[in-house]
Amino acid sequence: MAKTIKEPSDFLPLTPAEFHILMVLADEDLHGYGIMQRIEDQTKGAIALGPGTLYTTIKRLLECDWIEEIVAPATADDPRRRS
Repeated sequence: MAKTIKEPSDFLPLTPAEFHILMVLADEDLHGYGIMQRIEDQTKGAIALGPGTLYTTIKRLLECDWIEEIVAPATADDPRRRS
């Protein structure tokens, strides 16, 4: 079956969670907890995403190819790093 090409308007309106996650990721790459903190900081506490909402929304954004997962390079002081 051929993949249907969607129009940008097919994704509107964005949910508040989608909007805020996309806004913070536009500035820099962040992990889940960093996204939650940044949204709470930027909205002065008006929006505090819980982990369920955050990770469900991230999953949806990944499936739509609106965001992509990256592997952060291990740093020298990273305890997970192997010698």
